[in-house]
Amino acid sequence: MSVTADQVYRAGIFARFLSALRHLIIGTLLCLSAPTALIVLGWMMRRMRGVALRSVGVAAPFPGWVLGEGGGFARLFGGLGANIREGIMAAFSLALATAPFTIIWLLSWWAGWENSFSKGYEQAFVGPLLGLFGVAVFCVLMIWLPLAVVHQAVENRALALFDWRRTRCVVRHTGWGYLVFAVATVIAALPIFASRGLVTFASQIVPGFDDMTPDEVAALAGGIDLSMAAYIFTALLVLRGWSARLYAKAVARALDGPDASLWAQSPLSEGERGGRRSWQMTHW
Repeated sequence: MSVTADQVYRAGIFARFLSALRHLIIGTLLCLSAPTALIVLGWMMRRMRGVALRSVGVAAPFPGWVLGEGGGFARLFGGLGANIREGIMAAFSLALATAPFTIIWLLSWWAGWENSFSKGYEQAFVGPLLGLFGVAVFCVLMIWLPLAVVHQAVENRALALFDWRRTRCVVRHTGWGYLVFAVATVIAALPIFASRGLVTFASQIVPGFDDMTPDEVAALAGGIDLSMAAYIFTALLVLRGWSARLYAKAVARALDGPDASLWAQSPLSEGERGGRRSWQMTHW
């Protein structure tokens, strides 16, 4: 009995669907707690490296959640070990990179609380001023941070996120695509912020909420957490893959210009080079 090309194509689509569903279920469940979310972060870092390499024509395996390459113990748990290792490295780098504005925001919150508690209205400006200063620092750092994360993923090296010279170079070569990515990131974050306010409007949104038992409220909260975990994982999957492709294309442009020496040791240097140059205005 012969198998037609159409049947093979449909079987391929079904296999990809099952694979995507499996990743969605595993990623969602792991996103429900901070310790297991480190595994997701590490898996995302490995996936970004693979996407970036494949974007310039370099072969790269797709990361596994548990299984790894090779034989024996490495085969059974190599993937899990790599996810944990890279997740910890990425979390440590991100904690250091975001500390400047998160510490300022923490001081802003403290100043506002202290002012309200002690009724020191003469110092009322301190909290908002610190908060706005933290926003300014946040905006500056976020120009480089998304691609700096990809840089660490591609380099697979602790604290590679702080290679500011190479990160600034890659941002200069991104173009309009990076601006569109930034807008998409903000839009994707809106449902997450909206979910934080659901408790305020729960009585209007959920019929009979005021008459629910504590167990029913807990079940409802659990369902919301699960839904948001699935959404966050899916959004990150799209955005991290997008940023990896932007990074790969920018490095390909840099390798074909005066900045080529910066990327001589990059894993992407073995791939395609060149591409349309970014408009100067996008640098600003």
